[in-house]
Amino acid sequence: MATMPKHALVRSRLFPLLLGFGLYVGAGELGLSAPFTSGNVSPFWPAAGIALAGVLVWGYWIWPGIAAAAFLVNFWSPIPAQAAFGIAVGNTSAALVGGFLLRRIAQVRGDLDRVRDVAALILFGALLSPMVAATIGTLTLLATHVKAWSGSGITWTVWCFGDGMGVLIAGPLLIGTRHARATLREFRSAEAVGLLAGTALVSLLVFSHPLIQDDVLAFAVFPFVIWAAIRFRTVGVSVVCLMIAMIAVWGTAHGDGPFVKHGPLHNAAALQLFLALISVSGLCLAAVIVERKQTEDTLRNLSGRLLQLQDEERRRLARELHDSSGQSLVALQMNLSALSQRATQTDKEISRLIVDSQAILRQVVTEIRTLSHLLYPPLLDEGGLPVALQCYVEGLSQRSHLKIDLRTSSEFGRLDRELETTIFRIVQECLTNIHRHSGSSMASIALARDGGRIMLTIRDEGKGIDWELGGVREPLPPGLGVGLRGIAERVRELHGEFRMRSASPGTLVQVTLPVQG
Repeated sequence: MATMPKHALVRSRLFPLLLGFGLYVGAGELGLSAPFTSGNVSPFWPAAGIALAGVLVWGYWIWPGIAAAAFLVNFWSPIPAQAAFGIAVGNTSAALVGGFLLRRIAQVRGDLDRVRDVAALILFGALLSPMVAATIGTLTLLATHVKAWSGSGITWTVWCFGDGMGVLIAGPLLIGTRHARATLREFRSAEAVGLLAGTALVSLLVFSHPLIQDDVLAFAVFPFVIWAAIRFRTVGVSVVCLMIAMIAVWGTAHGDGPFVKHGPLHNAAALQLFLALISVSGLCLAAVIVERKQTEDTLRNLSGRLLQLQDEERRRLARELHDSSGQSLVALQMNLSALSQRATQTDKEISRLIVDSQAILRQVVTEIRTLSHLLYPPLLDEGGLPVALQCYVEGLSQRSHLKIDLRTSSEFGRLDRELETTIFRIVQECLTNIHRHSGSSMASIALARDGGRIMLTIRDEGKGIDWELGGVREPLPPGLGVGLRGIAERVRELHGEFRMRSASPGTLVQVTLPVQG
């Protein structure tokens, strides 16, 4: 296996080291800026999330950047250098331990798109990993005679909760940044701006207004967390929760908002529990939505594959009926014809039986030929879609006495085989439904090609329908038949649009399909 040159390896790791260092310093300064931080122990420490996410995203080798940033953040604060060094050791160790547990034990994937990944982040990242930093940090503060909060036990508890909140809020933000661009492409940026503006406005109103001191009002920001989870997944939840956390910590520290009724410790604990609740709820909801979407995509791909296999099997059966069974029956017809010619006038009974057998055999041959063409018309491969449709429409009109008006462009041309098969099956299914269920004596089909689009319109003058299907992305009506569901899946597989509504009288079906290339 080829190895990367040393200079290339250094270049590939230098940027993540510098980026992790810078992000940790910024997050650390943000955590220490909380006015009711005591002895460098903050009730909200986003740097813990940055450190753990750095290990998950880039690997264990990121630890020098984390250690240097953790030391500088604490060294610049009014605590001894020995205490800054001990805290840096604890914070770095916590990130490495948490990264190991999440990578090796929980086998967390990088994008937190599974509920089990979120559960592992809560257990190993937000509960167990902070205990390492809190234990080493509390012992360091005790050894260096730095007083934090009202005692070592309280210091350890606040430290654990503060780091845990940082892991749950800032960690997923860095982990999901790789998918942020794709998420914003999927949804309009204007919606993201509206989400952030609404979150900021409501958070400022709840946590900075001196008259709002009811705990229940804190959950006024919860709809924005749900909005972010539904529309922007993990990245959106992280950004919204980080904004709420910053405003909530700032407002609570200045004596405003719902969490100022008691002493500093009680207020900090209530704030931490609130932040934990909104972040865990948002992350879990986002993971559930992603898992559901992935399941739907898997089922949709499976449905599309089954439709392809169905078409391939129909093509194979049609070929077998035509080439094997059909030829055998034709040979049998020839034998019966020869036998009929050799029968004497005295063998009238035998001659009558031969004639009856020939009539039955002709009927069987006709039925097999019709069945073969219905399964897969050979003209679809040989002459193209317009020719195959014309042949099918003429045959159906003769069998069902249904008057069908087919209009296609003379310059329609050939399409991809899958696209031609899909259009043929749509026409076949719609005409079958018109014949069986609509009560109409006529049907019209219009097939046109406009640049990169194929537009198919099918209409009858029957009894119509009492529901409307406005687009392929809409949920299908519960009473929709298997055939129409098949049409919807075929159109969805080709990224087209399928519309169906009552035409007064009758029913109107409109299908638009993109032409590749």
